[in-house]
Amino acid sequence: MYRSLLVIAAALLCACTATRHIDGWYPVSDSDHIEGKVIASVADFEAIVLDTTSIPGVAFIDGRLKPALIPKWTDATEQRISKRIGFVYNDSVITAPTVHCRIESGSFTINSNDKSLILRIYRSLTD
Repeated sequence: MYRSLLVIAAALLCACTATRHIDGWYPVSDSDHIEGKVIASVADFEAIVLDTTSIPGVAFIDGRLKPALIPKWTDATEQRISKRIGFVYNDSVITAPTVHCRIESGSFTINSNDKSLILRIYRSLTD
């Protein structure tokens, strides 16, 4: 009997795998919970630039989406005015700014107080 319960428990544990989010931008709640589907994944990035000189000790990733994704980004940012969107990397919300207006340029900035994290993210996106 115990062996049967052990087998069932093991099967249930193996069947309960967490869903991994694709790295990218998502709607995010005020408590950093991902609220919906990806708005733009890292595969949708056309260009990124690392900025380590604007503020000493801080790093930013400035980016732009591929032209085909800009209408989706524009609509998503308009729908999120006064709400947050977050950049998710390895299932963690790295930054989640509040959207103040519709963003029609397809541009974005990824930042964090953890400079080494931004450098790791940048290297992973450019390798």
